[in-house]
Amino acid sequence: MKLFKELKWYFIQEWKRYTGTFVLLTIMILLQLLPSKIIGNTIDLILNHQSSNQEVLLNIIQIVIISIAVYLLRYFWRILLFGASNQLTSQLREKFCFALLQQDTKFYSKYSNGDLISRATNDIDRIVFATGEGILTIIDSFVLGCSIIIVMCIQTNWKLSFFSLTPMPIMAIMIKRYGKLLYIKFKKSQKYFSYLNSQAQDSLSNINMIRNFGLETAEIKKFSIVAKNVGKKDFQVSKLDAQLDPIIHISVALSNLFAILGGSFLITKNQLTFGQLTSFILYLGSMIWPILAFAWMFNILERGNVSWQRIKKILCYNVKKNIPSNIMSINSLKDLTINIKTFSFPKRKNSLLHDVKVLIPRRTTLGICGPTGSGKTTLIRLIQQHFILNNGYIHYQKYNIKDIYIKEWRKTISVVNQIPFLFSDSILKNIAFGKKNATFKEIKNAAKLACIHDDIKKLPYGYYTKIGEKGIKLSGGQKQRITIARAFLAPSKILILDDPLSSVDHDTEHRIIKNIHQYTQKNKITTIIATHRLSILEKFNNIIVLKNGTIVQQGSHKKLLSSQNWYSKMYNYQKFK
Repeated sequence: MKLFKELKWYFIQEWKRYTGTFVLLTIMILLQLLPSKIIGNTIDLILNHQSSNQEVLLNIIQIVIISIAVYLLRYFWRILLFGASNQLTSQLREKFCFALLQQDTKFYSKYSNGDLISRATNDIDRIVFATGEGILTIIDSFVLGCSIIIVMCIQTNWKLSFFSLTPMPIMAIMIKRYGKLLYIKFKKSQKYFSYLNSQAQDSLSNINMIRNFGLETAEIKKFSIVAKNVGKKDFQVSKLDAQLDPIIHISVALSNLFAILGGSFLITKNQLTFGQLTSFILYLGSMIWPILAFAWMFNILERGNVSWQRIKKILCYNVKKNIPSNIMSINSLKDLTINIKTFSFPKRKNSLLHDVKVLIPRRTTLGICGPTGSGKTTLIRLIQQHFILNNGYIHYQKYNIKDIYIKEWRKTISVVNQIPFLFSDSILKNIAFGKKNATFKEIKNAAKLACIHDDIKKLPYGYYTKIGEKGIKLSGGQKQRITIARAFLAPSKILILDDPLSSVDHDTEHRIIKNIHQYTQKNKITTIIATHRLSILEKFNNIIVLKNGTIVQQGSHKKLLSSQNWYSKMYNYQKFK
């Protein structure tokens, strides 16, 4: 019942549906008790030669009418109950998606995509199943079970009822014991299912690389091991389920045996009629479903509870949210000042950046270069607030960006990341991702600035061409240029590009850089570019060279070329190679 306690907010929200379900189910359950009574009375009348054909026919008509009423009630309560539980699916997935969008980089380094997908699909389905079938089994097992027991005691014989139901408490104790074991086993099963999902996600995401290296057999073996582990955990859960069935059936069989033995004895003592015994056995037969429902209820609720704990862990994940006391609005372009004393990733001791100090005046351009692993991308990510900087600061004029509302800050910057990401959608929607209300003319102009317009025209459906997941139908250079077009289209005050032209030829690179300069100067935008291609930075106001996480050189292109250093050596190497 812990699951229902935690989901009480939803039951309160949908109280009309659940109340209607309870009322309709209760009426239906009470109606289901009548046929057994009618059949027992009819048998006694026939055996005592007190019935007429008209009376028997009338009793049959009553049973038919009751059956039709039960059918209609079952139709309406199913609409109410399962309609309410299906509504919960949408709400939980919306909450889950919202929770994921609020998480930081640290969270996504802890949870794999496969695990999160498993929680969003399999676990939520288990919770919804518990709020649908679980509610049904509770009402059926308790309301129907108690009603039958009361009717058997009042209308037949309380001693016979007590004697016949002796096996039930023993069964209840056994089921409770197995319920605790089921919780533990199912929790492990869901954990291993997440591993399976993660493995499938990795294999599908890297399918081209697997084929290129001819590792299909190795990947199949790897996946097979994970799948077998999931199968073993599921089998352990199934074994527990299988152990419950014999207990239930043996309990039901013993109850019927005790009913026949006790009823026969009472008939010989003239304390019970044959018709009453028939009604009693029919009532006892009706008890089979409440007993099965009682056992099934534990199974459903334990599985639902495991899944809820997994979902709740994500919904309640503790994130240090950037909600400053004075939420400021960024209305004008300001200077950006970076002063990083030291920075390292969470739970890592080695420092990635240290003693990084640079001023980026408004409407100027900053180039960031340096050897591989020098900290270029880390610096870019800190400016984007992917990580919280505790030892040092990044100021936007006089405000620390930590004190700026995160959504407000994200609106201020447009970003082209090192690895381009495209959605499985049309090119038009991919470019317009940052500006949903963009006109077709604006989208086309952004594509022209990124030198991708001519390539798009050659595609089968132009801007409406579907490009597949992660832009699988496009080349690396085309992907990069589409993401650059996306950045051009999105309104911003700071344009950040992290190695944006690594897959583009030199001629196209030259044209794009020229367009970037014209676009940023026209719109008075501050530009920051991290790159390995130093020719890109020739016209930049300021360039910093990072090495081992700190600035080793700083100045304009001409200044850096005037002395023997890493920048001049690398520039000449790239120019004459």
